[in-house]
Amino acid sequence: MTDEAFNAEWGGWRYPFWFSILLVGVSVYIRMKMEESPLFSKLKSEGKTAKNPLKESFSHKANFKMVLLALFGAVMGQGVIWYTGQFYAQSFLETKVMLDFEQSRTIMLWAILFATPFFIFFGWLSDKIGRKWIMLLGMLVAIITYRPIFNYFLEKSDITTWQQEGISGGNVNLTKTVAFGNNGDSLITNTQTFTFNSGAAYTQQRVDTLRSATNEVITGKPVVKDKILPTNTYWRFVGLVFILIFYVTMVYGPIAAFLVELFPVRIRYTSMSLPYHIGNGVFGGLVPFIGVLLQTTFTSDPLVGLWYPIAIAALCLLLEQYILTIKLIKK
Repeated sequence: MTDEAFNAEWGGWRYPFWFSILLVGVSVYIRMKMEESPLFSKLKSEGKTAKNPLKESFSHKANFKMVLLALFGAVMGQGVIWYTGQFYAQSFLETKVMLDFEQSRTIMLWAILFATPFFIFFGWLSDKIGRKWIMLLGMLVAIITYRPIFNYFLEKSDITTWQQEGISGGNVNLTKTVAFGNNGDSLITNTQTFTFNSGAAYTQQRVDTLRSATNEVITGKPVVKDKILPTNTYWRFVGLVFILIFYVTMVYGPIAAFLVELFPVRIRYTSMSLPYHIGNGVFGGLVPFIGVLLQTTFTSDPLVGLWYPIAIAALCLLLEQYILTIKLIKK
């Protein structure tokens, strides 16, 4: 729909909210039909449920230790992997790679569609071989490959690379907006559309020297925005974002069962809520904010924002390995 129709008071932006009414109804129906787990039902019938689960979860040393173990040994790593794969990646494609809005969103949608079944797969696999090693492996491969993958996004979206490698399949819309830096006290913006022809000669002069509205010659490398990727590059990007979300499925698929099994039945719900929501809401939720903060502070490295999720995932990995080592020694 048009921007006007979408942004109107009762326009398209409300449609997902109207649709959610149906989803709420379905979820309420499912919840009403669900039964408590057999273990909790047994405790309830025996009158052994916790009278004050908050106090039992956080004032008892052994229980609070398990809460901290869940947070720092699993959930904070899972949180940053999730936010990096599905949120930071989208922001990076739009603000650093400067892709066309529609292309960046469809890349994410295709990748999520292809990766979603693996949430179920890794949940199932964790029933067979255990939870921890799948989650730890997901963190490890993310730590190793994040920078190469995001660097590939930058390299393959460079318009000079397109010319050097040659483009097949006809014309490619290279950019819609070219913005220049300050010239004196005024910011000069020149909007043009370039068509990058297959096999056409490309020179820096063609893009880097333009004239402003006042006929003033402006030189220097422009900021190229709204790039539309060639088809083959587009599907490579889909594949790489799929890999990023594949890592998410490895750490997220087993996490629910991992947390359920970690805590005693009588305080399970309360005990698992704290590490889950802090791990995802705080450690994961800070990924975009800290990424932007690092990027604006250390401008020479376009990938500097990745150091936060890499560091948190590495810390989580080391803590979990330390915990496993201590357990082996005690045995």
